[in-house]
Amino acid sequence: MISNRIYLDFNAGTPIAPEVAEAMKPFLNRHYGNPFSHHWAGEPAREAVEQARRQMADLLRCHSG
Repeated sequence: MISNRIYLDFNAGTPIAPEVAEAMKPFLNRHYGNPFSHHWAGEPAREAVEQARRQMADLLRCHSG
């Protein structure tokens, strides 16, 4: 029996990096509103999306529209 398996199907599913899972916890447990909705539940998610856009724009040295 083969005991050392190698997973090569990352197109179908990929393990989540621990730091990504930790960063996503608030949005899976508390701030699960639709970021594109116009009510109180979407505000925290919308703010997080905007912050992520700014961070990516800074990282890539470009401006977010």
